[in-house]
Amino acid sequence: MSSFGFDAAAQASIDIDKDSGWPALSSGEFRKHRRIPEFFEEQAIADSLNRSVAEVQQQILNYVFPPCSSSAASPVNKDVPFALDASLVPDFSEQQVSIYRAAVYARSHADLLGYFSAVDQKEAGNNKAQDEDQQNALLGQSNRSVRLLLGLGRAGVHSL
Repeated sequence: MSSFGFDAAAQASIDIDKDSGWPALSSGEFRKHRRIPEFFEEQAIADSLNRSVAEVQQQILNYVFPPCSSSAASPVNKDVPFALDASLVPDFSEQQVSIYRAAVYARSHADLLGYFSAVDQKEAGNNKAQDEDQQNALLGQSNRSVRLLLGLGRAGVHSL
């Protein structure tokens, strides 16, 4: 039991994207990396992680395989965004897996800020979960990590 009298039941960690060939993540790992309290619902966190995984993967694949007017010219099926040949999944080094994890977890943390503020019961204090600047900072972290994975600098223009 915590010092405040709250004893949350341990929720089982949910695996994220473990069979796709992309680095596998988990809601438990996200909690640990981002210091997320145990009273937030595991499935809500897993759903956010799945959305963030899809967004980060789409960013990477759209850079590596730019959208074409002809679907035959692109190995990415635009009608089924994540129906990919396993050969299209990048072969990440251990360092790149860490960067990918940072990109997904920062994006998911930003995504969950509204959920955190809705669950947060504190009326007073500096509640960062309601801070739009905090969300933008987290999205910036995610975007910098994606750019690093792509070998790009912190800021730039891919195409005009």
